Amino acid sequence: MHQYSNSPTKLPRTPNRPRKRRNYHLTMSTILLITCVVAWLIGSHITSGSAAEPDDISASTSPAMNVPIPYQTVAAQTFTFTQLAALSNDHLLLVNPDYAVPDYIIGDLVRISGYVNTLNHDILLSKDALARLRTMFDSAENASFTQFRVTQGFRTHEYQQNLYNQMAGTGLAALPGHSEHQVGLAVDISYHGVNIGNSVQGNWLMNYSYRYGFILRYPQHKTHITGVPFEPWHYRYVGQPHAFFMTRNDMVMEEYFDYLRTNRKLEVFFDGVGFTVFYLDCEDEALEIPEGYQF
Repeated sequence: MHQYSNSPTKLPRTPNRPRKRRNYHLTMSTILLITCVVAWLIGSHITSGSAAEPDDISASTSPAMNVPIPYQTVAAQTFTFTQLAALSNDHLLLVNPDYAVPDYIIGDLVRISGYVNTLNHDILLSKDALARLRTMFDSAENASFTQFRVTQGFRTHEYQQNLYNQMAGTGLAALPGHSEHQVGLAVDISYHGVNIGNSVQGNWLMNYSYRYGFILRYPQHKTHITGVPFEPWHYRYVGQPHAFFMTRNDMVMEEYFDYLRTNRKLEVFFDGVGFTVFYLDCEDEALEIPEGYQF
């Protein structure tokens, strides 16, 4: 699961509250998370490992290098909630037994075959997630772990329904409409001939996946929070610096959202870059982006 720091930052925890079924659209109409990057700390790109990163990936082009930063620089400007929501990439979309998937697909879905190892050439994934996944696998190869492969990516509602029917009563398949796989931001990762849940290969993923914007979504000691059994193979792309902060502070997404709801603003420094994460929960709110900042 996550890499657990020997000296994690102590953060206030929101007490666990009884869960209620929530409608996704109502939730997203009142929640928005915005990340600002301090421009003077930015070089030509954000580094996230020793390996070079793939470029703008599409199903018809070959892998290239240096994926652009998914931020844009602006002059000082005040953005409304609606404007910010339109610019959001939804990498932090919360999907769990309480929050349903949206009625649209996140980002551009592309085939992963040819970019990362897989036995299924029909697997699709969000383009942003695939770019970072490929970088992570390249770094793993530099560490002599050459046989990571993806077994699951994006799933249609019909696929999830069939899987749920097949595994009814086991707790191993999410209810259709409540699986992260349905938004194209989650992957199941295996390693040839190895139980990834108890191996040096699996530990490598736990230790370094945050550098590429991934978290192991369902830790064994957090099942009472996630509502999902331990899945050592299931990684979720959330982007930086969120993966870094969650990993270093032993948080799952539910805890991270609760922390942001309480604190409203978060300062994170990762690889020499300063990030500020803002939390907006009302359509009447606005956010001023200072001149020279990227967001």
